[in-house]
Amino acid sequence: MWLEVAREAHAPRDRVWTVLTTWERQPEWMLDAKAVYVLTPQRSGVGVTIRCPTNLLGVTVQDVMRVTRFDAPRELAVVHLGRIITGSGAFVLDDLGPDRTRITWWERIDPPFGVLGERVATTVVLPILRRVFGRSLDRLVALCEQEHAAGRG
Repeated sequence: MWLEVAREAHAPRDRVWTVLTTWERQPEWMLDAKAVYVLTPQRSGVGVTIRCPTNLLGVTVQDVMRVTRFDAPRELAVVHLGRIITGSGAFVLDDLGPDRTRITWWERIDPPFGVLGERVATTVVLPILRRVFGRSLDRLVALCEQEHAAGRG
């Protein structure tokens, strides 16, 4: 199952990158994240592993992710290693000017239960996730814009 959402932030790419990669702050903007715990001694770069208790349709599941690409401040990619949530995802930040950034968030999620799981995920879960991810990106944009405005003043 493929999901992609994008938004434009009126904040520089470096600011967006900092907010995005401050792991413990992700629940401030990510609607389904309850908390984020860094499981590795390193906090940046390929190999960082985090655990995020995530609300998946009313049930808390442990989403364990390992960073597979860390191209600051352009791209952050992860692989999902959990028993329920598997697949990969990334945030891509495109510089649109000195104070504008396009944020693209994509996920390739491997639903459980084979073909049946794929059908259910595509028809039932995907529309819900699209709304959740869109609202989450809206919140990320607002947070980045607030911090950028505060930094200017």
